Amino acid sequence: MVKIQIPWGAWYETEDFTLTFPDSWNVELCPIRDGADISATEIQESLLNPLGTPTIRELATGKRTAAIVIDDISRLTPCDRILPFLIAELEGAGISKENMVIILAVGAHRPMIRADLIKKLGQPIVDTMNIQNHHPYENLVYLGDSSAGTPIYVNKTYYEADVKIAVGGVIPHPLAGLGGGAKIVLPGVSGIETLAANHRAGLEGGGGLGYVTKMRLDVEEITEKIGLDFSVNVILTMRGGIAGIFAGHFIEAHRKAMELGKIVYGTKVPVQGIDIGVFNLYPEDTEMDQAMKGFNFILASKKFLKNDATILFTSACTEGRGYHSLISEPGAKLYINWENHVIWKALFRKRHFAFFSPNINEADIHHFFPKSTIFTQDWQEMVTKLLEIHGETANVAVFPCSIQLPE
Repeated sequence: MVKIQIPWGAWYETEDFTLTFPDSWNVELCPIRDGADISATEIQESLLNPLGTPTIRELATGKRTAAIVIDDISRLTPCDRILPFLIAELEGAGISKENMVIILAVGAHRPMIRADLIKKLGQPIVDTMNIQNHHPYENLVYLGDSSAGTPIYVNKTYYEADVKIAVGGVIPHPLAGLGGGAKIVLPGVSGIETLAANHRAGLEGGGGLGYVTKMRLDVEEITEKIGLDFSVNVILTMRGGIAGIFAGHFIEAHRKAMELGKIVYGTKVPVQGIDIGVFNLYPEDTEMDQAMKGFNFILASKKFLKNDATILFTSACTEGRGYHSLISEPGAKLYINWENHVIWKALFRKRHFAFFSPNINEADIHHFFPKSTIFTQDWQEMVTKLLEIHGETANVAVFPCSIQLPE
């Protein structure tokens, strides 16, 4: 058997998952270019030398309150390695910990609990800081509409803080191009009406993986009105390390991060003729709700899958189906089964779709995907099903993570 190791179970698992394939199959691993994990000294240097803004200490001097917004547990950003430096700089400017609040930018995702916070922030911060989940339906202020017609509702606690700081991972996103920057504000700490309008515009053609998109421009206009004084943008390694940090103005620092991101996440596109494409959803594999990210690379790259290929997603889905109050729950404003999406109809005229995960069931699969989906909780059972479709000879490409960009 051919064995391929893939990262697995972000935040929960410490060991890789082993995919096995028949010896008669031609299996190609297609990893990101990746990067080295930088040191604590390099992190601090990046934060002390911002792009386009004064330092945190200069911004905070004479101010009384500060809000630090971080991305949630569905993202692998190691905030425990970054926040101690930010907190120290705020304290150095005269803002006490009692006057700081850490706001969890959950957007329409589930609230985070103490166990999540310890993983993401480290126990010393969890035990000493005021930490709040954002609520997309409550504690909001209305600031008018954007030029695109998006109503602007934002977290009141964040809006009223004297100093506004955000920390987020810059990873590929089908609607915003790449995450990070202003996206920590919208959707992170915005109201559900703002989320719905902005996402709806993206779904209607404002997306584009790896680029400055229509949705991104709307987000940045809105963030300019709301305010974001200091933005920390993190480029991740495939294993959740920090390949680079760009801090400062939320647009300038984000654009610099994008430049490195396109290198670190860059992936060589396989030659045409792939029978089976295996797309692993790590590090966005805590819940099935994030599974749509598996289409990112396929939609952004040149055609390399055969017309009758199988597209196979693999995901730990450690938290099961997951939760998203805007796009995933029955009755949610933008919920749709992917079978009814134009992208699905374009991709799967003759192709097969398969999903492997040990932590979800048929009902979970059919909530998001059509009845024709090939689903197993056992990897060897999946291989058997693939053999029935493709026989003893197949070209297989394995993409080990969801943060891949075609070179």
